[in-house]
Amino acid sequence: MTTANVVFAGPVETVKPLMREAIIKDGQTLVGGHLVEIDANEWQAHSTADVGGDIHVIDMDTIGQKLVTDTLTTGQSHPAFTPEVGKSYNLILAAGQTIAKGASLSSNGDGSVKATPAGGVSEALFTAQEAMTTTGATARIKARYNPTGVNATV
Repeated sequence: MTTANVVFAGPVETVKPLMREAIIKDGQTLVGGHLVEIDANEWQAHSTADVGGDIHVIDMDTIGQKLVTDTLTTGQSHPAFTPEVGKSYNLILAAGQTIAKGASLSSNGDGSVKATPAGGVSEALFTAQEAMTTTGATARIKARYNPTGVNATV
């Protein structure tokens, strides 16, 4: 499990990753590393499992000097990373997952990521850069943005 105290993990020569800012929607419990989407011009946890779309990775609150694991304040404007192919992020991995290094990760539909299910009906968004097993709690995992598209029948 990554113990890094950042959300954007590199490469190190990237000094200004792409970002977007919006207000965190009331009722959301977000921490740095959650997948988010815009709903009514506000951030909410990415809400549809197994698909991508216009996703972002919400950053930690560095201005408020909060830890990466601290819940972000609703109603405040907050930045999120626009994932770029080949760039790495420390994401929230859902509970009950066993991930091998190099495994594909998909949205879990609650802001976290999970192992991409077999069968070609889930959009792989990230590639795990470390092996990890979660049991009854979520964890943080380092992953590279590597979207592959949905292979579902049309």
